[in-house]
Amino acid sequence: MSEPAGDVGTQVDDVGTQVNESSGPIHAGTGDQLNDITYFLNLPREARTREITSIQLRRLWGCFVQPPNFDRAAAQLAQPEGLVILDGPTGTGRRTAGLMLLSVGITPDLAVRFIPPELELHAARAERRIFEGKDVRDGDRLLLDLSEVAADTFAEQQSTLHDLQSALVRRRAKLVVILPHSLRDRLGTDFRPHVVDIGRPDMSKVLERQLAAHGICLRNTSSHRGTFASTTMAALVRVVYEVVDASRTQPDAEADVLLSAVLSSGQRRAQLAAKAVRSADEARPRALLIAAALLHGQSVVSVFLAQHRLLEQLRPPNDDGEHPLELSGVAGSLDDLGLELVVTADQRLEFAERDIAADVLQRFWDDMPWLRAPLVEWLVEQPSTASAMDFEVVTVAKRFGAQCRRSRQAALALQLVEQWSTGGRNQRVAAYALLEDLLDDDQTASPARQLLYGWARDSHLSADRAAIVVAACVNIVFDRYPDQAVVRLSWLAEHSDNLVRYEAREGLSRLAEDPARQAKVIDLILDARRFKPSSFAAVATPAGVLSLADGGAVERVLDGWQRALTEVEPVRRAALLRPWLQAHADLVANGRTDDAARLLQLLASVCGQQRELFDLLHNTTLDWVGYRRDDPARRWTADAVVKLVRHRRRVAGTVRLEAGV
Repeated sequence: MSEPAGDVGTQVDDVGTQVNESSGPIHAGTGDQLNDITYFLNLPREARTREITSIQLRRLWGCFVQPPNFDRAAAQLAQPEGLVILDGPTGTGRRTAGLMLLSVGITPDLAVRFIPPELELHAARAERRIFEGKDVRDGDRLLLDLSEVAADTFAEQQSTLHDLQSALVRRRAKLVVILPHSLRDRLGTDFRPHVVDIGRPDMSKVLERQLAAHGICLRNTSSHRGTFASTTMAALVRVVYEVVDASRTQPDAEADVLLSAVLSSGQRRAQLAAKAVRSADEARPRALLIAAALLHGQSVVSVFLAQHRLLEQLRPPNDDGEHPLELSGVAGSLDDLGLELVVTADQRLEFAERDIAADVLQRFWDDMPWLRAPLVEWLVEQPSTASAMDFEVVTVAKRFGAQCRRSRQAALALQLVEQWSTGGRNQRVAAYALLEDLLDDDQTASPARQLLYGWARDSHLSADRAAIVVAACVNIVFDRYPDQAVVRLSWLAEHSDNLVRYEAREGLSRLAEDPARQAKVIDLILDARRFKPSSFAAVATPAGVLSLADGGAVERVLDGWQRALTEVEPVRRAALLRPWLQAHADLVANGRTDDAARLLQLLASVCGQQRELFDLLHNTTLDWVGYRRDDPARRWTADAVVKLVRHRRRVAGTVRLEAGV
């Protein structure tokens, strides 16, 4: 042990709360409220793609069928401007065609990057868009999907294209833009020469290629050519998945037989669902069908309570006339519907044919579009009143979300997310599950990210909603748009609410703990436009700095720490130093004295030649060790720091004497 720490310099009082231990759950509110941020962050994280490598693109070629005018689009993209704008009917695979265009001539070290379609002029607390010309790299391959943007956003987005155009030429990069088909007439005249109409590919050939990629070979697709003539790419992919699933349960069956069975089953389910909706003219059986379709597999009590609430909600007050769910004509009953509802041994209500639930719901959704908005209000009450486990509530959310995504009505689903996000625990779980699906779907991801943007900018944001924002940024958004995720988390890390700040910094810390993400997160935080000391401290933890192997990365991080200590308010500087002291003490306690010595040298590098920082380090150490003087590891750390500070002061004094100061 070195000599005991003595009082040197002026004691600096740190205003605020000292946290000596941050492990374990945080409980806010009353009762058994769950620590949402821990729950959400610990959910299994799916692998999501923010870029597609050249290897993945070559694999996609194996199941790609060129649509009409593909060669023309390729010729346009090959021009020096490096820009092509794809137009065409929705659901014909323009996004896939764009990826294939970008794969032509791509080198092994390049990948296709997705550009966010949102315009966030203050995303980095400066007037800067999320992606602009300066972000284009040499030889870049970029895809910008505007197919779902609103008219006002589309008008603004065109100014971004002007900025990108010059960068494309300068960097010899390529950009494919997916045009909103309904807004083609609003495209500026200077961009129209770049537009190419992409037609519908031969869907039967697409089906054949898709199945072949799974090792399933069709003998004859001509008989099904008419079936897929007008289908969307998404619907075709669903058929592929069903055939693949069927082949696993019937490995000896011929592929053509499986395909016919899947198509026949789908048509039969659709016909049964249509008949049921037409036959059930009375409000009560119709309400039961809707409730059973959404709550399929849940308790009988939950389904019938949901049916009752739906009937009450849709009937106007003091209205004794025909119920909105009824149609004039023959009154039907469930016995006449052609559908069988069964009660399982554990008292759950199910359709005898499980797959038909989605068809019933889709039929109501398509035939009664006026019913969609009232369903949102009805569903708001389900998670808090249904006697269901979390996964069952999540299932209900996903079923409703699937219809919203299919009809591209993200706004309806987001209304439900907003309502559920302020409710009880079950509702918040359902809100996050629904939001996750919206963010994962390219057709609804943009408005879902905009919701997160609005919440992150809300100075009165609740901790419940903040937990959803943080988890969504960490688990979903970062993988595709890391810049957006870090910006939102950085905003929340400076929030006025203590719990919101904790949640955001926990999210940043989780990102930095992942070796595959660490360097990217730190670089984004170090960006001069968004640098915040507290956010930086959350991602560049002392233990993380110690684990860095890249010398250049270590130097950048140490510069960031010095910047954080000099830019933060004086009363908060000590709070930034305490984690270094605790990390050193933990290493000592675990017998890792060599690592502890190396960590102390890194801390000395942070302080550099600034006497003020060494004085701050000394005084903070005295204050920190005073809480636990009986801890040998803390005393060791305090002694080592004081010894270091005194050595640096002697060196600095010698330098001043030699300089004649």
